[in-house]
Amino acid sequence: RGRARRGSRQGPAATAGAGKEGAQGGGRPVGRSRAAGEPRGVGGRRRLRRRGGRTSAEVAAVAAARRERDVALDRVADLESTTASLRASVTKLEGKTWSDSDQMRVLRDQLWRANQDAADARVALNAVREDLKHATRREADLAVRVVAAKDEAVAEVSARAQTEFDQLRMSMEEKHTSLLASVECKVAKLEATEAKARGLEAALAAAETKLAETSAEKPVAMSHELYGTLLRDFGYKKIYAMAAANLVSKDKVGIYDQQRAFRAERAQVIAREKAKEAVFSLPGVVTLAEGTAAVRGKKTKKKSSLLFGASANTGAHILDGQHRVGALEILLSQGVIAPDHTVLVEVFENVDDARASEIFTEINAAQPVRFVDMPGVAPPDVKWMLEGAAQRIKELYPAMFSASERCKIPNVNLDVLREELFSAEVVNRFGIADEDAFVTWLEGENAKLAQRTEKEWLEARPKRGRGSTGSEETYLKALAKAKEHGFYLGMDFSWLDVTDA
Repeated sequence: RGRARRGSRQGPAATAGAGKEGAQGGGRPVGRSRAAGEPRGVGGRRRLRRRGGRTSAEVAAVAAARRERDVALDRVADLESTTASLRASVTKLEGKTWSDSDQMRVLRDQLWRANQDAADARVALNAVREDLKHATRREADLAVRVVAAKDEAVAEVSARAQTEFDQLRMSMEEKHTSLLASVECKVAKLEATEAKARGLEAALAAAETKLAETSAEKPVAMSHELYGTLLRDFGYKKIYAMAAANLVSKDKVGIYDQQRAFRAERAQVIAREKAKEAVFSLPGVVTLAEGTAAVRGKKTKKKSSLLFGASANTGAHILDGQHRVGALEILLSQGVIAPDHTVLVEVFENVDDARASEIFTEINAAQPVRFVDMPGVAPPDVKWMLEGAAQRIKELYPAMFSASERCKIPNVNLDVLREELFSAEVVNRFGIADEDAFVTWLEGENAKLAQRTEKEWLEARPKRGRGSTGSEETYLKALAKAKEHGFYLGMDFSWLDVTDA
C-alpha cells in the first residue's frame, strides 16, 4: 500500500513501471535476495541433518512445522501474486483516473464558466424581470392615470355641459316666463282695446242713433258759406274742405291775437317749395276758431253773419297755420293754384280767450323736429352714432338727464345734447369712427371737466347762453350736484369748443 501510495504520488508513469517490475518478479515483492521459488527451510533442513541425534517425535514435529510453513509460504505467495495483480490494476486505474482528472478539470472549468454564465444570465434575467415588473407597474400606473384623467375630463365635460344646460334651461324658462308675461300683457291690452272698441262702437251706434233722430227733427246743412264742404263733425270740432280764396281773405278770417309774429320770408320759402310740386298739396290742417277770442288788429268784437243759424259766436280767426295761409296767398297771386282750390281746415266753435290759449298751447307744445333729425341733414351712420353715444351716456348718468329741453344746469336734455354735438361737428373734427369711440371721447371730456377747481369753473362761466343765468350761489349749487353725480357735460357747452385733437 505504501508503494501504491507512492506510485500514485509519482504519477501514472511510475505506477506503470512498478506494475511491470511486479509482473516480471512473478508476483513477489520487489528486491527479494533468494532465488525465486526457493523454499525458505532448505538450509535449515540441511543444518538439522548435519546435527543428527534427534528423536523421531522431534523430527515429525519439525516436519509438520515445515509443512505448515510451506503452506503458509504458498499462501503468502498467492497473496503476493494477488497483491501484484491488484497493484497493476490499481496502477491502470490510477492512470485512467489521472487522465480522467484532466478531463474533469476541463469539465470543471467549463462547468465553472457555465455556472458563471448562468449566474450572469440569472442576474440579467432578474434585472429583466425587475424591469418588466417596473414597466408593468408603470403601465398599470399610467393606465390608472389615463383612466383617472379620462374620468376627470368626462366629469369636467359633463359638469360643464350640465352647467350650460342648466343655464340654457334657466334662460329658456326666463324667456318663456317673459314671453308668457308679454303675451298675457298683450292679451290683456287686446282685451282692453276690444272692450274699448266695443264701447266706442256702442257710443258710435248711440251717436249715430242720436244723429239720425236729430236729422229727422232738424236737417243739418252739409256746406258752409265760408268754410265750404263739411267733411266730418266730431262734436268738439268740425273738418271742412275750405276754398283757398276764403281762407286768405283778411276780411273773412283774422289772426288770433296771441299768435306768434308772422314772418313773410318763411311764407315765401313755403310758397317757393310748393310751387315746384307737380301736384299741389298742403301738409297738415289749418286750425280756425270762431268765438269771442281776441283777434289781432281788432279792438271790438263784431257778430259774424257767416256762422251757422243764430249762433252767438263772433269772428273766425287762425289759431295755427298762418305761414301756410300766407304761402297760399302768394301762390294765388302767382296763379299757381285756383281760388276754388280747397284746403283742409279744422274749426273749433265757441272759443273764448281762455279756450283759444289752451288750444294754441296744446298744438305748439308738440315736440319739434330737431335739425339733426331732418331728412338728408346728417348721414345715417353719423345720426345713429350720435343717438347711440348720447343714449349710452344717459344710461351711465340717468339722474342728470331731463325730459325738458329747457332744463336747468347741470341737467341736460338728450335731444339738445345730440343737436349740440352735431352742430359742433365733433365727428369730423376728432375723427370719431364709431359709437364706442364717441362714448370714449365724451367720457374723456367729462373727466377733463371734473379736474377743474371751483375757481376755474367760476372763471370759465359763460357770459351768455347755457350756464350764464342765475346767481353765483345758484351756479355753485349746480356745480355741487354735478360733482355729486360725476357728470359735468350739462354745466355748459363751452367744452365743445376745445382745440381739435
